[in-house]
Amino acid sequence: MSPGQRPARTSRPADRMTRDPLRPALPETLRPALEAQALVLLAQSSGDMFTRCAQLALEITGASTALTLLYRPDTDELEIVAAAGEHQDAALGVHLPRGQGLAWRVVQSGQATLISRTDHDPQTVYVSGRPLPHTYLGVPLLDPDGQLLGVLSVNRLAQDAQFGSGEAQALTLLGQAASVAYARARALEDAQRAARQFEQLAQLSAELADLTTPQEIGQRALQTLLELSGFTVGTVVMLDGQGQVQLSVLAGHPEGQAATRRVLDAAPAPSGLIGEVLRTGRTQVASDYQAWSARRADAPHVLTGLAAPLRLDGQVVGVVTLLHLTQQVPVSASLVSLLDTVAHRISQALDRAATVEHLHATREAALHTLGRLLESRDGDTFGHTDRVTTLAVRLGRQLGLSEAQVQHLRWGAYLHDIGKIGVEDRILRKSGPLTRGERLSIQEHVEVGDQLLREEVFIPREVREVVRHHHERWDGSGYPDGLSGTDIPLLARIFSVADVFDALISARPYKLAWSVQAAADELREQAGKKLDPVVVQAFLTVLQDDGLLGG
Repeated sequence: MSPGQRPARTSRPADRMTRDPLRPALPETLRPALEAQALVLLAQSSGDMFTRCAQLALEITGASTALTLLYRPDTDELEIVAAAGEHQDAALGVHLPRGQGLAWRVVQSGQATLISRTDHDPQTVYVSGRPLPHTYLGVPLLDPDGQLLGVLSVNRLAQDAQFGSGEAQALTLLGQAASVAYARARALEDAQRAARQFEQLAQLSAELADLTTPQEIGQRALQTLLELSGFTVGTVVMLDGQGQVQLSVLAGHPEGQAATRRVLDAAPAPSGLIGEVLRTGRTQVASDYQAWSARRADAPHVLTGLAAPLRLDGQVVGVVTLLHLTQQVPVSASLVSLLDTVAHRISQALDRAATVEHLHATREAALHTLGRLLESRDGDTFGHTDRVTTLAVRLGRQLGLSEAQVQHLRWGAYLHDIGKIGVEDRILRKSGPLTRGERLSIQEHVEVGDQLLREEVFIPREVREVVRHHHERWDGSGYPDGLSGTDIPLLARIFSVADVFDALISARPYKLAWSVQAAADELREQAGKKLDPVVVQAFLTVLQDDGLLGG
């Protein structure tokens, strides 16, 4: 199998196993496997989940050792991220290149794999260093799209009883539960990481507004950049009157700082990353700096670097850089965006233009971006966030909301579906009718979203109310709390009308787009039933004022 090739989905692995006649088919297998799914799904993080998974695999199968291995596509290796039983300490953190270790046999087949005697297999790797004959059983971990996540395996001495078909089935069920839980945990962790990053950026903007000197501003900005990026060294340089580079701020690892200072002091004329930024006026990225065409020959210690311009009154007057001096690393688009964002913050702070309005604008942009990123998981609703936000804000102004209320409504619109990061893609993108269980899974997104935002102190309660209650209905038939009438928060009632209207006029796999007139008629029909009648009437006025609906 080549790197990134999609393995075949596991199909009835138990049929491939020959049950040991001396070992029963484990009539109690299903019960512990189902309990295992519940326990795994309750894990607090992906790391915790994999540890639980290995422990449960040990308990369910009666094996001597259980391992959870994750596939690392950047290095094409399997890494043991959790272990239970014998030699667990020696196993943790071991990396297995392609072809080394029986887990690669599972990857290659894409199915549950039983190997009766490991000592007869040249692919076997003994973590303990003792080549004792074992019986091996491994199952693949696949995400909801069938992409390889890793392998769950167990083994025990071959002199003991062989693994039976019941144990293979139990391990397969546990592996499926772990795969779903990992995909969900990873999505939640990514969203929480994005939220924390936004909070740090918002805090940075607020702090820069109170700083006065370029050194203070640069030091605080670089501190945030290094924390968020994991790079080794950061610099802020400014141009002097002669066009020479003057080091303003240097931060990061002490040895890296010393090496960087020596290079800049020895040759202050703009060159390398700094020179290219000044020449082009654009951000520059060198993932492999030593192979980059514009590299500095006197900087052999730089392995990866990127730099962005600092502007005052529209002119490039300095450069902020991030350097990795210990390893060559890929530069993601999000990191480039982060550097550009922070460089922009520095420029604005140096220009003494960082105001409360700017802080709000920064938050607005970040929330808007987060909303659009969340929307990208569901191709059927592309553009929905922008459209419904515009409609909701127009409606809010029509109803006389204050500017603070309009802002809360807008932020709620950006984040209204943030809880869907906890919904599996196969459910979210399903084109046919949903089962009852799938509908309940979808409905949970409002509570998940509320809980995610509750942990972020900069998100006002009014924003969370939109997220939690935008599926409540005027007659009490909505969810999650069954609120009715004016017990439903006003901003949620306003957003609901805009949301329903956009859903009606948008095409979906299961329906054609409605005309504006037909959608307006449906809103009139639902006024006083599912939707607030006063809000519906105000919305119809907005449509008329915009020329989308006749009087």
